Amino acid sequence: MTEPAEGLVTRRSGRAGRLARALTFGLTHGEASAVALAGFLLRGGIVLLALPSVVLPSVIGIAGVTGVDAISIAGQPTPWLIELIALAIVGAVVWLAAASLVGSLTDIWLIQMTLDSGGDGRQGGIPLPKMPLLLRLAAIRMICLVPLAIALSWAATRIFNATYDELTTPSNLASPLPLRVVLAAGDAVAVVTVVWLASETIAAIAVRRELLAGGGVWRSVLGAAGQMVRRPISTLLTAAISHATSAVAIGLALVGISTAFNWCRIAARNPVPIAIKLGIGDFSTTRDFRPVAFALATVAIAVAWFAALAIAAVTSAWRSAAFTNEVADALPATSSRAGGATERSGLGLSVAPGERSGD
Repeated sequence: MTEPAEGLVTRRSGRAGRLARALTFGLTHGEASAVALAGFLLRGGIVLLALPSVVLPSVIGIAGVTGVDAISIAGQPTPWLIELIALAIVGAVVWLAAASLVGSLTDIWLIQMTLDSGGDGRQGGIPLPKMPLLLRLAAIRMICLVPLAIALSWAATRIFNATYDELTTPSNLASPLPLRVVLAAGDAVAVVTVVWLASETIAAIAVRRELLAGGGVWRSVLGAAGQMVRRPISTLLTAAISHATSAVAIGLALVGISTAFNWCRIAARNPVPIAIKLGIGDFSTTRDFRPVAFALATVAIAVAWFAALAIAAVTSAWRSAAFTNEVADALPATSSRAGGATERSGLGLSVAPGERSGD
């Protein structure tokens, strides 16, 4: 797609050095963070960030929208609901395909930016890749989603039953519905989470192997699985540290959004005037400051959203750079005909030779 560019280098170093360089990349490269944020939101991050600001409907509200025949008296879905779920699945598949295709474009840009950061950086914009490359990367992402789809199919019944039970006979009204469902179907949620993390790790490695070494879709996927076997400690620690830190940071941001959203709800529904006396003596007046309180709560939720987007951008860029450094270190170096660098066949990206770090 592109010619080898001077500066597309990565230095082989220890695990801590790779993660530190990735964190520096995420904090200092604003363009990369913006691209990473776009990929994060497109692949479902927007749903995650919107959850704290969503008011879940009650059973009566759901019945009013879907109709009383959506679920039978025995608690089983009716044919109408099954058809609706099937349409939702088709829509989800179409969205996943589009997200994988556009997300692959952000993968390419982020990987090139990461390798560029080892040198002086590329002058000008990064050219668009060719469609065959995008299709191969999207195919890798879709293949790695198959285990997750199987896990979700297995867990769907347990999650559906737990949701139905909590909607009809809540176990604890003081706790949010999603938390009660997770506790009731904890094993199913745990299996889905583990499978998702494993699939995401293999996909991230496979995409980078295809870009840096080439070889095709299946060879890259099998090579990613093989890399996890050959370098289990290094690969798993890179995945665990980057994902765990991102989860904590984004989790704190979600708490901030949820808190600000609750302030907005309280300010909007408060029936008691917030009376504040202004002025002195006979020149004083009393005003209701509820609109001011609501305006301040609105500003708070806007600030919380901005902070959450900034955190998601930095952590997404960090995860991408961490996996890029990990894969570049794991790939065997092959001598280039010119220059003293080693050359990868996928994009013509050059990786400077150096010492390998062990696990």
